[in-house]
Amino acid sequence: MGIRYIPSLITACTVILGLFLTSSSPSAQESAPHPHTPLVQLQMRNVNFRLARDIVIEVRKLRGQLQRTKPDVPPTFDDSTSFNVDIDSAEVALTPEALAALMNSYVLAYEGSPIKHVSAYIAYIKGNRMMQEGTIHKGVDLPFELEGTLSATEDGNIRLHADKIKTAHLSLKGLLHLIGEDLSKLVNQNAARGMTIANDDIILIPQKLTPPPHLEGRVTRVAIENGRIVQYFDSGRHSAALTPPFASAAYIYHRGGILRFGKLTMNDTDLEIVGDRPGTFDFFQLEYRKQLVAGYSKNTAANGLVAHMFDYSHFLPGATRRADQ
Repeated sequence: MGIRYIPSLITACTVILGLFLTSSSPSAQESAPHPHTPLVQLQMRNVNFRLARDIVIEVRKLRGQLQRTKPDVPPTFDDSTSFNVDIDSAEVALTPEALAALMNSYVLAYEGSPIKHVSAYIAYIKGNRMMQEGTIHKGVDLPFELEGTLSATEDGNIRLHADKIKTAHLSLKGLLHLIGEDLSKLVNQNAARGMTIANDDIILIPQKLTPPPHLEGRVTRVAIENGRIVQYFDSGRHSAALTPPFASAAYIYHRGGILRFGKLTMNDTDLEIVGDRPGTFDFFQLEYRKQLVAGYSKNTAANGLVAHMFDYSHFLPGATRRADQ
């Protein structure tokens, strides 16, 4: 089936009667939500979720809900700070390149950060291990290499235990212990960006590790599989699986609660988003309107909406573009 293009977000959605409430300000229902207002339930399969153009989280499967960050503002696509993704269970993968980009552009991108120019790769030496390279500023810039093992902490974070640290081809870890210091004394910590240091462990905190919307959940296992860092989340909640209206191997499905995007607000949300390529769906929330306008939308018999978006990969430099875009 070919893609039929539409000129605007409004045109894409005006086929729905009674499903959306068009407004320029929150309604009374939104501004004072009842304590028992249903949350927007969320289910994702095979989604390349872009935090930035060069930072992709591979969401293989996820079940959870959208939690408001402000009581009087529903989850809003145009405001990524308006909600967090509260994860029940998930399997999420990250390439070493994506982790390095995340560290450089967000986690360590603050004034006075002593670490910069981080790269990451996976080495198969005595099992699966994580390697990182970068520069530590300690009076002068010192290149470093770190080798360690990944695991989950008891409180649901990610631990990179530094087994080996080298700088200027000299072993640094042994010297630090000899003089009574450890890695935490070498690195200025900024826990608000999702990283802390404890002895020789680098602790990555998923809830703060990414820019909004933050992923809140308990990591129970971390593994290196096929060149990717795979995180397994399990909160202990086992919500029933959702059934999206459109059969697809790759989708984002929202059900229940209140959801806003553009000038439109959806009550008792029933919104499925799919891409135009089989197998995976490349989605960039910060530029979702570009993807939506290039695609088309269809309403369902249950007054829901299926948005067939253009994969964001079409908009990347060097991508093949249609002549009518």
